[in-house]
Amino acid sequence: MKLTKKAKAFLMSTMIIATLGSIVGCSSNNSDSTYNKVDSAKTEKLTSDNKKTLVIDVRSSDEYAKGHLVDAINIPFDDFKEKINELDGYKDQKIILICNTGNKSGKGAQMLVDNGFKKVYNVEDGMDEFDYSTVTYTNVTGSEFENMIAKNKDAVIIDVRDAKDYEKSHIENSINIPIDDFESRFNELEEYKDKDILIYCSIGRRSAKAAGILENNGYTNVYNAVDGVTEYDFKLVK
Repeated sequence: MKLTKKAKAFLMSTMIIATLGSIVGCSSNNSDSTYNKVDSAKTEKLTSDNKKTLVIDVRSSDEYAKGHLVDAINIPFDDFKEKINELDGYKDQKIILICNTGNKSGKGAQMLVDNGFKKVYNVEDGMDEFDYSTVTYTNVTGSEFENMIAKNKDAVIIDVRDAKDYEKSHIENSINIPIDDFESRFNELEEYKDKDILIYCSIGRRSAKAAGILENNGYTNVYNAVDGVTEYDFKLVK
């Protein structure tokens, strides 16, 4: 069947519109105006390397305390908007947000994008939807870590870097227990079990391991700095 010129023109315009729609759709998926969606598998891959990655759990503090991702800090969704400015130092890093279902974390992710954050990921498979490996010690940013030191003079500060790095410079009044010795020496902290124990290292990986060891041995007031000394400008002494 031959098409009339009018029919041909209509068909051609329809094809052009469909093509443009496809292009626009692809562009919006890669646009800086929206966040990236990730499933549980991608989440575990992204969080396996905490360097240059900040994980934020936007659930309530009570839910966070019961169990959260290994490197996740906690900013409850109800406080998120007013605390966005505290995250300005992470604008060049990947930021992963998670909640129970992906709903509140998605809203938080969009807030970050609207405030100029470029590498934002929302976990679609939330804590209620996937059996993630969790911990109960508390993760804090470098600035929070320093605030805790300033406000709590009774806190015990543990540096789990190698002795040679500790000797070059360290946080004042910190105790050096290298991570390679931590399993055999953590009992040295028994007398401080009722105090806040603040742990740091170079990038937050070894300190997280030490925090996990303490958690598994009944310590409940354990805080891990997700920003190590190579990532945050701590006040160090020699």
